[in-house]
Amino acid sequence: MKTYLLALTVSAGLALPLSISYAAPQQEAQREAQPAQREQGKREYHFRTQDQAKLREHYRANFKTGDKVDMDHRVHFRAGEKLPEGWRDRLHPVPEVVMQDLPPIPAGMEIGYLDGYAVVYDPAAGEIVEVLDVY
Repeated sequence: MKTYLLALTVSAGLALPLSISYAAPQQEAQREAQPAQREQGKREYHFRTQDQAKLREHYRANFKTGDKVDMDHRVHFRAGEKLPEGWRDRLHPVPEVVMQDLPPIPAGMEIGYLDGYAVVYDPAAGEIVEVLDVY
């Protein structure tokens, strides 16, 4: 019986350092991946189906003829792309009354109306996070 207990104790003693050394790299890899996952989550935004109608209603009712979009010559935007040159001069802020009805914009991101699109963007990088055609 003593031999059996001794063998069991030695086996457990050998297995424990192996399991610890195996778990350590996995835990380290998870810790390294977490900031990247959190950062990706911060840059994620999705318009809802009803948001298009709300934004379209606001901009069609409140823009003057000179502000209307030339559908034959407008640029098409996609998430992940850079905003076009001169975008700051053409971007219109989304009014607070409309913002109340939209999902919250992630910290560090902004939303605006640009050439017939509602654009959620990273102003520091000048990159589009989400875009919705509202024209």
